[in-house]
Amino acid sequence: MLRFASIVIFAVTLHAETPDVHEIMRRVAENSERANAARASWVYEHDTFVRLKRANGKLAREESREYTVAPTEKGAQRKLLKVDGKILNGSKEVTYDKAGFRQKDADVDGAIVSVISRDLMWRDDNLGLMEYWDPLQPKNLDKYDYRLEGEEHYKDYDVYRVTWRSKSKDDPWEGEALIEHSEFQPVLVTSAWTGKVPRAAAIVFGISMKSIGAKISYKRFADGVWFPVECGGEMKFRILFLYARTLAFSGANKDFRKTDVQSSVEFGGEAE
Repeated sequence: MLRFASIVIFAVTLHAETPDVHEIMRRVAENSERANAARASWVYEHDTFVRLKRANGKLAREESREYTVAPTEKGAQRKLLKVDGKILNGSKEVTYDKAGFRQKDADVDGAIVSVISRDLMWRDDNLGLMEYWDPLQPKNLDKYDYRLEGEEHYKDYDVYRVTWRSKSKDDPWEGEALIEHSEFQPVLVTSAWTGKVPRAAAIVFGISMKSIGAKISYKRFADGVWFPVECGGEMKFRILFLYARTLAFSGANKDFRKTDVQSSVEFGGEAE
């Protein structure tokens, strides 16, 4: 009986020490702003990769970019170091080394590659990868319903596993977040769009979109200093019955160096 009572007391105590999902998300939201501020004394390398495949599975275009990132007063700034691109059209292969390269005026593949590299995986007011839409940010908390699914050990971290779903039916997203126990920082965030293109648009314009998903992984570099280190995603789409592509993209932050907080690093922006 004494042993049984001890087990019960331990279980109750453990349950009492686990905050509910709303408290977890509140702490994560608070810490997201602190984490972004803590990144302001770090310089690092930022790589992007985008690949487009045709409906038959053959490569249409791929491009990788390498940047250096340095903090500014309002966020961060990137300097483009290198571009390595390839275009395949049948047996013809074209390579290029300039951002924004176009084969023709109406180069849809080129426009998509540039938008993904420049805008989707990066914004200069956030020192990270794709964090502007993150469902864990303070401004976004009211847009989702959250549920605590349990606790587990993931890589080097003890984490809470939280699932989330959009409240809006007009822009339905859902996913999962692994939240580190002690600092309430995200370790891994995954998401998927579960909506459908309106029937009228699908019939009239031949538009379809599916398999839309993305993920962001984070790593601790010092107490209170967490960086998103990898992101990636994919989607399939068709427009006007003529243009169909499978898009895959990925980004990575690496080679982190801490700088003197009293100094500043300045350089020109990216080439495009």
